[in-house]
Amino acid sequence: MSDKVNLTIDGVEVQAEPGSMIIQAAMDNGMYIPYLCYYPGMKPYGACRMCVVKAESPTPDGTYRALPGSPASCTTPVSEGMRVETNSEDTVGLRKGIMELLISEHPHGCLNCHRIDLCGPTDVCLRHVSVNDRCVTCPKNERCELKDTVRYMEMELTTPLTYNNRHLPLEVKDPFWDMDMNLCIVCSRCVRACDEVRGDSAITLKDRSGRSIIGTAAGTSLLESGCEFCGACIDVCPTGAIVEREYKWDKAVEQVSTTCPHCPVGCQLDLDVNKRNKVVRSIPNRQAEANMGMACFKGKFGLDFVNKKNKLKKP
Repeated sequence: MSDKVNLTIDGVEVQAEPGSMIIQAAMDNGMYIPYLCYYPGMKPYGACRMCVVKAESPTPDGTYRALPGSPASCTTPVSEGMRVETNSEDTVGLRKGIMELLISEHPHGCLNCHRIDLCGPTDVCLRHVSVNDRCVTCPKNERCELKDTVRYMEMELTTPLTYNNRHLPLEVKDPFWDMDMNLCIVCSRCVRACDEVRGDSAITLKDRSGRSIIGTAAGTSLLESGCEFCGACIDVCPTGAIVEREYKWDKAVEQVSTTCPHCPVGCQLDLDVNKRNKVVRSIPNRQAEANMGMACFKGKFGLDFVNKKNKLKKP
């Protein structure tokens, strides 16, 4: 007898692990539900509301009862016989409305432009000449989950949104990365990774002039907050709000998997390599049993010696 839960997602019968959330059941069966605050391996959060769905559960009399409202699929567990619809007209409309509110405080001049793949970082924008904080000038342009989500949702802004720039200064006081809170969407992934995954709680959500931003609880630098500089906050950030400082603007052309050379643990790392054959960033492998998506500061930021021309190449 199978211990799996049977349910239907978009008319397709699938099976899921008992206790798993709808979004995980969809992912395990090759289906995509957009999300921004959800991250595999961390507790469900349900803040961004991008993953809302319509769901119905069977009743003893053979009928179906709709779950109230539009539940977030990252916080709603599966149940036997459940029926889920991920892209109904109402659901898609709700997601787009939430996304418009979200990107109104994020540089979005490129997000709705059909020429985004044709522009270079030094090109003058002919549609919005005054725009200089564009996707193509963001250090995470090719790796931005927000941009990917906007594209998936096929956002078509009939009228330009007012960009409510927060005018927050770029934070460069910490040794390994830069923080630009103007790009933050307050998904809280970084805070939760630091707390739940690493157990450090070095950063938190804090209020500044009525707005939520990421920072240390006492306003100190990360050096004084107990941060171990593992870089987990960088790895989970969906935008360019937190990025590595060194090789910040380099674009990777390939990714190479390797074992961290610094200690015997055997952490598996995915290294982004640029067109000059230089390692520009290190990303812990989430599937590796040795480290399960985590690394220390040496594995994350201590691999620059690989790029040195004068290093020893043989005993």
